[in-house]
Amino acid sequence: MNIGYIKIVFLLLSVAVYANNKALAAEPESGVEALRRFAKRSNARQNATLIKNAPPSIFSAAIYEQNKNRLCTDYGETQQAKNLMEKAVAHLLYYAHIRDPYTLFRRYDNDATLYSMKAEDNSNIDKLHLKVHNPNKYDELINTLWNSNITKDFGYTFIYEKIARVYDPNLVMVQHRIKNDTLEFQGYFYAFAAKVEISQDTTAIVYASANINDHNRLNQKPCTNVILKEANSFDGDINSEADIRNGDLAKLFVNLSGYLIKKNGDHLDLFYINSMRLTDSKAPPFIIDVIDVARHLILIRLRDKISEE
Repeated sequence: MNIGYIKIVFLLLSVAVYANNKALAAEPESGVEALRRFAKRSNARQNATLIKNAPPSIFSAAIYEQNKNRLCTDYGETQQAKNLMEKAVAHLLYYAHIRDPYTLFRRYDNDATLYSMKAEDNSNIDKLHLKVHNPNKYDELINTLWNSNITKDFGYTFIYEKIARVYDPNLVMVQHRIKNDTLEFQGYFYAFAAKVEISQDTTAIVYASANINDHNRLNQKPCTNVILKEANSFDGDINSEADIRNGDLAKLFVNLSGYLIKKNGDHLDLFYINSMRLTDSKAPPFIIDVIDVARHLILIRLRDKISEE
């Protein structure tokens, strides 16, 4: 059996194990009703306090300074992006704290549990709960998760992140490129990203895609965000690279993704919420599972590194 074949078999076995570990979940949570009410607020001024009242110290001034040349000068687009991500934070809090209708999907280990439910378009909404046994590394964990312009790899899947546009130190647009050599897959997505201090011991980092015109000549069909309805009225474009414009990469779309980091006594709770889908029929349908597994293992590896420090 040649090496390439072994790699493919190993990868598909990993996905098969990932996709066939379902059982009923029982995860006690507190404050769920309050979060439901928060997520359903219609008053934008109430939601706006999340971002407007967040102290600048929690955001990376260095990242902002390095990318000021990408600063958006369109006031209308900036306000649209802010309003959209204020809602996205509320949705992230909601999906991080609810118990039903999630079901237990997989236990990676005693401190890494994956739950899953279905979105309106039948795509998954996954919640990975990790316990990080080093509460003193709260700020380091946040900064590591927020830091763009880095490459993350696990096995044969590489995830490259960079900032595409800056709205303010709290809010950016990012481009993610995903490459899997074994499956000969290359994909990308654009998404807004915001980092918000909810309280002194809780921080949220949230991502969401909208109808961003990236000038992909082979994929111009509009995308509907089935979780964050506010994203569907966004109107904006981005000057993408030649390979995206030529349709060389498969296009992905993020309904909602992000992290909720909470201090909890002798450990940190890290919740990773993710709902993503393909918009390109030429890509293998199980590639989302491959990407999810890679992301989960990247986070588990980060948890282990921080816990051992």
